[in-house]
Amino acid sequence: MSGTGVQLLKEAIAVPSVNPAHGDDPAVSNERRMADWLQAQMETRGLSVERIPLMGPERPAIIGRNAPAEAKRSLMLEVHLDTVGTAGMTVDPFGGVIEDGKLYGRGACDMKGSTCALLAALTPERIQSLTDRGIQLLFVGAPDEETGLTGSRQLAEQGLRADDAVILEPTRCVPVIAHKGAHWYELTLEGIAGHGSQPEKGVSTHEALSRLLPELYRIHEEEASAHPHALLGTSTLNIGRIEGGKTFNVIPDFTRLELDRRVVAGEDPSRFEQRVSAKLEELVTEGLLVSGALTAVGRTPAFATSDTSPLVNSFLSLLDDGVEPEGTSWVSDASSFSDACEATVVFGPGDIAQAHTVDEFITLEQLERGERIFADFLDGYGCG
Repeated sequence: MSGTGVQLLKEAIAVPSVNPAHGDDPAVSNERRMADWLQAQMETRGLSVERIPLMGPERPAIIGRNAPAEAKRSLMLEVHLDTVGTAGMTVDPFGGVIEDGKLYGRGACDMKGSTCALLAALTPERIQSLTDRGIQLLFVGAPDEETGLTGSRQLAEQGLRADDAVILEPTRCVPVIAHKGAHWYELTLEGIAGHGSQPEKGVSTHEALSRLLPELYRIHEEEASAHPHALLGTSTLNIGRIEGGKTFNVIPDFTRLELDRRVVAGEDPSRFEQRVSAKLEELVTEGLLVSGALTAVGRTPAFATSDTSPLVNSFLSLLDDGVEPEGTSWVSDASSFSDACEATVVFGPGDIAQAHTVDEFITLEQLERGERIFADFLDGYGCG
């Protein structure tokens, strides 16, 4: 191994970029410092850099571009700039310590390791080769991936696109071509309070909930089973929180639920929403509720790319025989860009199992493998 990727990763880990939602220490929060570091890396390689104060000056996005005389095809390489917090870590979050073939630190796996493997491969000579072949390169660094993909979503809404997109995440150097979407809902029930000794004089939202819960799961299961996905399986439902009521002897007049529905590509999530809303109307009509509402508080779309696309095949051609594309239940910035790009692949060294952990690391073997594959991918892109 050249050592370039290791040295770059040690530098990147030493640059704190904790998402402010995951920590309140200004010395390590926000993505500006990481954007500064990545911008310098881009400029050193001859890319022109656009800096966008997407979420304010402390939370910018950056886009590095080459300048082909005539662009025949465009390739987006996208990374996120933020990490989760460092509370409870058992290793120095910003130390970049190497031990037993592993490099430790916050972001080592998710996903500064992938960023630095790419940077090690993205030499000025390779950029010039892409330019000579008429490939428009967009190297994108986006903020706020860890709390809702806000940065990438805003960039996509502003029209950022490419023919092909490679979204960097730790995938063990296996191409991920599909992942579920995350749809979060708040479900509220309103009734009439009263004395617990006279339940007939009130409208108990908890009693209504006892009727509603089986129906929630039934509706979910019917929608999920009707739309199986070859890589993702079926959609899932998690009720993460139920709260309401006051005390033993008061009829509860308000109940709130938080739902997390992970939806596969090909399923229309609005059908679940419409059917649950119709069930709430039934409960109101029957007098079991005064009102009820299902409100979407977060929508992250699923994404899927055909396993026969040239982009997918270009990665598979660089991997060992028998390696197949995968799907995942976790989400990424691919959700934001997949509709705007012809093909999107999530790819990078490192194992997602290490992401967000107290001893986060990436193996040097994975880092080296990622650098080599990125180099070969860039050398062959657009040559077919």
